[in-house]
Amino acid sequence: MRTFLQRYLIPVAVIVIVGSALSFINVFLGVLVTLVGTLGLVALLARQDSAAITQLRHMVEKMESGMVPEAVNLNRVDELGALAAALGRLGKTDKAAQQASTDPLTGLANRRGMLQKMDAAFKRQQPFALMYIDLDKFKPVNDTYGHEAGDAVLRKVAEIFNSCVRDEDTVARLGGDEFTIILYGMTDKDQIEERAKRIMEVINEPIWLNDLRIKLGASIGITVAPTDGASVESILQAADETMYTVKKAGRNNYRFYS
Repeated sequence: MRTFLQRYLIPVAVIVIVGSALSFINVFLGVLVTLVGTLGLVALLARQDSAAITQLRHMVEKMESGMVPEAVNLNRVDELGALAAALGRLGKTDKAAQQASTDPLTGLANRRGMLQKMDAAFKRQQPFALMYIDLDKFKPVNDTYGHEAGDAVLRKVAEIFNSCVRDEDTVARLGGDEFTIILYGMTDKDQIEERAKRIMEVINEPIWLNDLRIKLGASIGITVAPTDGASVESILQAADETMYTVKKAGRNNYRFYS
């Protein structure tokens, strides 16, 4: 006959051991499932944060390049959402400021934008040359062909002036047929004169509007800051006066302030 130990205690012990093992396995599986779920959630949140950060970085890069980025709505109420909203507001402010300082016809800086650029150069103590340009023979274009043709000519002139300067320089339209060019860091008279000759060369070439042949010229007054003036107003006035001296002397030429 089997002993009491064989009949009762060993089966009970087996049941207890098996039950404990099953309980441990269940607990382990539960912990494993929870861990996997947590890691999945963390990975998902990380991907969402990474995408949000990438969008914000693109906004900042556009601002740095002078562009006005579109607002980004992250649909979040955390710090990243607040940052996106702040950058969106800043972008709208920059866009308004940009529109206020840009000539809508040509896309160049307007008088306000030009004055801001000159003032900034003075503040950082950066010398520059200023060309004050008045187009010759432009009034007959408006009188003969109308203001639409005149506007088209002004847009082409803006392209011509932009093609004659460096990327860092500023071309502005002050209004009507008056333009200015700021040549940053350029104080050598020979270099400035070389640039003036190039502008005279291209502005004297015919401008074609479909089958219309438009012939213009330019009177240019040139000043150098800070040699010819210690303020924005004095430099601009000196260049303007020099330009009118060129007009009186026969037009279609350039002259340095003296």
